[in-house]
Amino acid sequence: MFSQYDDIMSVEDVMEALDIGRSKVYELLRSKQIKSLKMKGYRIPKVAVKDFVLSEAKMNMERFKELTED
Repeated sequence: MFSQYDDIMSVEDVMEALDIGRSKVYELLRSKQIKSLKMKGYRIPKVAVKDFVLSEAKMNMERFKELTED
């Protein structure tokens, strides 16, 4: 999923990888849900995007378990 991207991603790369819009990417960066460096624009480590995806998947799984418990 991420092999086509460099180790440091741009906002446009994150938009494409996560299939989300520019505003949503900036919201995630400002809220620090995706860690980044700001040097003449945002530089986002690929590992930070992977961490975000994994944390979202874990939260979704926990919510699912809560909903399916008796």
